[in-house]
Amino acid sequence: MRPPSLIQSKAGEAAPFIFHLSYFYIQRAALLFPACLCRLPIASGRDIIRNIYKVNWEFVGLKQHLKPTWKQIALCVLFGLAAVLGVYVETLFLLLPAVFGFVWAAWGGICCAVSLGTAAAVLLVCFGSTQTLYALALFAPASLCVGCCLRFKKPYRTAAVSAAAAIAAGYYCLLCLPSLLAGEGPFAAMEETLLTLADAMASLGREFAQAGFDAAATEPMVELLRAASLLAPEITCIIIVSCGMAFGLMDVVLARRMALAAKAQLKPMAPFPLWQLSKNYTIGAAVLFVSALLVLLLKLNNANAVFVVAECVIFLPLMLMGVCFMDFLTRITGGNGKLRRALFYVCIVMLFPYSAIFLLILGLVDRISRLRRRFRPRDDQGQR
Repeated sequence: MRPPSLIQSKAGEAAPFIFHLSYFYIQRAALLFPACLCRLPIASGRDIIRNIYKVNWEFVGLKQHLKPTWKQIALCVLFGLAAVLGVYVETLFLLLPAVFGFVWAAWGGICCAVSLGTAAAVLLVCFGSTQTLYALALFAPASLCVGCCLRFKKPYRTAAVSAAAAIAAGYYCLLCLPSLLAGEGPFAAMEETLLTLADAMASLGREFAQAGFDAAATEPMVELLRAASLLAPEITCIIIVSCGMAFGLMDVVLARRMALAAKAQLKPMAPFPLWQLSKNYTIGAAVLFVSALLVLLLKLNNANAVFVVAECVIFLPLMLMGVCFMDFLTRITGGNGKLRRALFYVCIVMLFPYSAIFLLILGLVDRISRLRRRFRPRDDQGQR
């Protein structure tokens, strides 16, 4: 049904046209309101407010079974209060998106807003506005990304990528924005931190010498820290991108686990050995590499840091695919697969960083051979 057009009405029929147009929109509006507005001759104010409240719940995508209970709201407040611990243990800030994302996926957006509001209020009261803004930048956008993707059943790759980007942006604000606001370079804080550590290590060596111990043991560490201060941009970018991608994926997996434990309806996920990168990964990686190489050749400011970011964004997903590919091979071959998988993961940890090159090669082989794409997960195991 379409609204009547004034062009279609004849001259002198403006009044009937206005009547029909008003009737059309009243009829369309009546479809949005419950029966008390369109069936009952007289509706009380309480009924109208109650039904408008019901329509608003449905409009924002919160079904009736996702209306928060007082118990859920109390738990959300406790989750928000736990954010204050992140000031002392920064890793907790990076895990909060899993908790708040689970809250949105299982209990709805209102509960997630309660948790985030409580966390913001507690941090503001305890540590001031500046620390609160930096902390919120670290976990609030990532929480919204994880919760939104899980709640509306978006692909898990989308959830992981968006959460990783949000955490990386928050880490950039935490590590680089204070230096920029102080009128210095974005990586001045990291350089100063490394130099401070080098001075502290040199002071420790002098104290060892006064106590009669060999102070030469601290000299290699001092030289290493002073040399690392010259690579502060590259080190900062590696920390930002690596932590963003690692915790972004971890938060999605943890949030999904908790939401399933709460019996939330989520998109199925493929088993770990069948995880795959997007089909557009190759094109995106090529464009990113060419862009970073162009910046490096033009010798722009912090070109080395930009190239390091491109390397991390391209190579870290391939390393993850290498782990998936090796896990896949240990499962499809005969023998004691659990023992071999355990040995494989132990070797990855013990042989790092050499194992990173091995995983990268495995990821490239998997990307070229497409061996795992021939194996489809069962219908109850979902997308990869």
